[in-house]
Amino acid sequence: MEENARIALVSGANRGIGEAITAGLANEGVHVLMGCRDLEKGKEAAAPFVAAGLAVTPVQLDITDAASVAALAQQLADSFGHIDILVNNAGVGLDFVPDLSVPEKMAQTLEINVIGTLRLTEAMLPLLSQSSQPRIVNVSSELASFGLRHDPEWEHADKILPTYAASKAALNALTVSYAAQLGPQGFKVNAICPGFTATAATNFLPDRTPEEAAVVAVEMALTGEDGPNGSFSNDRGPLPW
Repeated sequence: MEENARIALVSGANRGIGEAITAGLANEGVHVLMGCRDLEKGKEAAAPFVAAGLAVTPVQLDITDAASVAALAQQLADSFGHIDILVNNAGVGLDFVPDLSVPEKMAQTLEINVIGTLRLTEAMLPLLSQSSQPRIVNVSSELASFGLRHDPEWEHADKILPTYAASKAALNALTVSYAAQLGPQGFKVNAICPGFTATAATNFLPDRTPEEAAVVAVEMALTGEDGPNGSFSNDRGPLPW
């Protein structure tokens, strides 16, 4: 790891967009802690990065498990004393799961996408507060945009995912609240939409790659003092709330 390298924690980082965000940050000289529920899978995912000389360290993290989150917070406090960047990438979409009722889908989705993200963020705030440039990036979705969803010409107007969209709208609300709360302390807290991307969650459709999706997240994670706080954007610019 480079001396004085920034330290980032990325949740849900051992595959898909999270893995691409890990690569993007590591290639910018950041020491990335690759959060993953299964540490062995994390080690497998991290191996190519480590072999390439990048500073990527897999860490066990299940954002739905308070003990897992607390243990990681203590581990990072003992090892580093701070982190500089938190990318809340871990999430789930269950709208098309056939054997769950709508209330069950909503409960499980909120547990991961909202409560889990809140749990991890709260646990990492003491470590982020020790950074000179603390950054939080919440991976949201333009499906959460009320402005876009009221536009019949919007390119994704045909995509109806009620529980997923509601969870990301809640995440956006948390983003605005954290930005207002933490901005005076030098934090930059922003939500991004990676776009409709080919991952396991989308049955690898369409042809947008995780690497393309990760660009805006990496940019927000590395934003400078003049960067936005409390914004919602994709790689084409600001999005309506």
